[in-house]
Amino acid sequence: MRLADVSTRLNEVSERYRVPEHLSAASQKVREGVSAASDAAYRQAQAAYELARAYPKTSIGSAIAAAAIIGGVLWYLFGRGGSQPVQRRRSHTRVRAGGERRRKQRTARTAA
Repeated sequence: MRLADVSTRLNEVSERYRVPEHLSAASQKVREGVSAASDAAYRQAQAAYELARAYPKTSIGSAIAAAAIIGGVLWYLFGRGGSQPVQRRRSHTRVRAGGERRRKQRTARTAA
């Protein structure tokens, strides 16, 4: 394939797989929404930073409280599973009542 053929082929493929206008408009709106959410998150992070600089003792206390809450949630979700003992079936339990007598009768009949 020659270099001229490659560029022609690329143009054909790009025309074939062109994104429709209504999809590009929707993706533009999604992009704008994500950008607005990013700006809002940045403003909130800046406000939290300024508040933490203004009141350092309060920010330390809130960090400790947040760590305790997160630790409690993680312990609740993952920490309790290993402490419960596994229930195992005892080997000497019978499946149904009277089975032992039936086995004895069968062996007595076969011996006779």
